[in-house]
Parts: sequence; C-alpha cells; structure tokens
Amino acid sequence: MIGVIASIIGGLMLREYIMLIAPVVFIISLKNRDAGLIAYFLYIIYSSSKVVSGDVYTYEELINALIFAFSGVLLLDDVLKRDVRMKKLEIIPILFILLGVLLPESFLAGGVLYFLMMKPSLKVGLPLLGVILIFVVLRENLLGLGASGQTVVFGSFALFTLAAAFLMRDIKRVDMLG
Repeated sequence: MIGVIASIIGGLMLREYIMLIAPVVFIISLKNRDAGLIAYFLYIIYSSSKVVSGDVYTYEELINALIFAFSGVLLLDDVLKRDVRMKKLEIIPILFILLGVLLPESFLAGGVLYFLMMKPSLKVGLPLLGVILIFVVLRENLLGLGASGQTVVFGSFALFTLAAAFLMRDIKRVDMLG
C-alpha cells in the first residue's frame, strides 16, 4: 500500500494529477496480476511523459525526478505484492512520505528507508552506485547534452546493467530434444 500512497503524495507534490490514478492500477492488480502489470506499464509510460525533469545537475529537477522514480518503483512493488494490509514497519516510511508534502527531501528519505527495510543485497546497490559515478565523472560532458542526452546515458547504463545481470546468472544446460 505504500506505493499507492507514495504515488498520490508524489502526484500532489509534483502537481501532476495523472499520478492520482495509481489506486486504479493497484485495484486492477488485485483482480488480475497480469492485467495489473499491463496497467502499471501504461500508467508509468503515460505519467513519465507528463512529469518533466530537466537537468539532473540542478537540485530541484533532481528532486522531482527522484520523487517520480521512487513513487513509480514503490507502486510497482505494490502491484507485484498485491497486499492490501499495511505492516507495522511501513508506518515510519509512510510518515516520512506524507511529510514530503512540506519537505520534499522527507519523501526521498521515506523511500530510501523503505528500500533499506527490504534488506537488499549488495548486488542491488552496485548499479545505482555505478550510475551515480558515471554522472559524477562525466559531468562536464553530460552537462552540455541537456536532459535528453542525460536520459540516453541513464537508459544506456540501465540496459547495460540488465544485460550484465542476465549474462552473469547461473544457467543450467538443458537439452532441447533430450
């Protein structure tokens, strides 16, 4: 349920009211997981076209992009889990997210706190650390590209990370005709 709340609060903070339809996406996922994933995909594509984020090197634009990203990932977690009940441990991150209406950094703290409560492995943090390092090291080169160039770099790094994760997984040999 934290993703639905985060999407609603994020939509209010960003003044992008299309994000207020997140509960509909969640309700669809409760009825049918596959339909919920399709609804999420359509929701995230459409809402990302409405949420404009310029240069990630400016503080306000970076905060807006992170608010949108956190609310999207948290909603995806809700769609995949399909759990209506709220756990006691989720109360503290939700309070931080709700406080985000007054202080945007609080929203981000709530999102980070929730992800840390999931106890992710080190492998999860490496791609994030890698993209941060790329943006820090290549700052002078990426600054001139503008938002679209930065999006291409971020998307390329995401695809590289997915390909590397796919190639490094343990694949058991299976004979096709055997």
